[in-house]
Amino acid sequence: MKFSIFSVSDYYEDEHDDPSSFYRDQIDIAVFAEQLGFHGYFAAEHHFHPYGLVPDPALLLSSIAAKTETLKLDPAVSILPFHNPLRAAEQWSMVDQLSQGRLILGVGSGYLHHEFEGFGMSPATKRDHFDDALEVLEKAMAGKRVTHQSKYFQAKKVRLNILPYKKRKVEIKIAILAELASYHVGKRGYGIMTIPYATVEKVDDATPLYASYRKGWDESGLDGNGDVIAAMHAHVSDYSSERNELNKRHIEKYVYSRLYARHSDYNECLERGVIASGTPDEVTDQLQRLINTGVDHVMLLVGYGAMPQEEIKISMERLKNEVIPNLTPYKTPRV
Repeated sequence: MKFSIFSVSDYYEDEHDDPSSFYRDQIDIAVFAEQLGFHGYFAAEHHFHPYGLVPDPALLLSSIAAKTETLKLDPAVSILPFHNPLRAAEQWSMVDQLSQGRLILGVGSGYLHHEFEGFGMSPATKRDHFDDALEVLEKAMAGKRVTHQSKYFQAKKVRLNILPYKKRKVEIKIAILAELASYHVGKRGYGIMTIPYATVEKVDDATPLYASYRKGWDESGLDGNGDVIAAMHAHVSDYSSERNELNKRHIEKYVYSRLYARHSDYNECLERGVIASGTPDEVTDQLQRLINTGVDHVMLLVGYGAMPQEEIKISMERLKNEVIPNLTPYKTPRV
């Protein structure tokens, strides 16, 4: 089992001082995550709305790389249709060099309509555009000379001048929202990244999605079981989930001011099992429920809704010391 920290970097002008100090706080949390022994730090890419104030995760992760030594660094995700794939390959190869091989490359096709509108693109073509960009990016990061001709991108005999650290093959994870996509991603031999809050009604409903992924992985002929990554908001308190007013306030600020199609309030989120909140025992049970659906790697969303920095750190420390040691890894059934 792996446990990492994930930040959407939701920004609130009425709560945060300014973007500069906000970014410093994100770096501070990542440094603290390494000190506590978390596996990695995941940074979301978003555009044109304070729902996420990191339009370029590579810049943030490069800053974190300079202040850490072991922490894995991951965009969650780099939205490939919004980028020239050769430029993205250069960018992420440079992050891997700066971090000396700590990059995990999360990629996706995007889902927020205002972002596609902002870039003057149609979301109707995003899947084809994504597949096209991923093909170019992988070839380029492997050091191959790229010749490519499609409706989305053209290149002729181009080779990068910067490759990943020691020319290693960087792990690629693909964000998915549907069961059919999970099967195809598994069959192609990639890991998957998911957010149950946005994907399923109740957390247990994710079980068939992850089973489809592993069915695809088994059919790929690759060794192992693949890699299922799932994100969950988590906050440890001295108070029970019903009395955790601090987390309720920040969850609901996050949910009601953000861009999800569905706005579940705090109690609905608890009922759905898509957040972990309360005492260490409650949070342990809630995260175990997530893991039991078939998850190998949990991304813990610990800062949201303008939660105070010190409260985030207290919860992170309690997660690491009072929750994670009591969690049992999921055992993948073999087909």
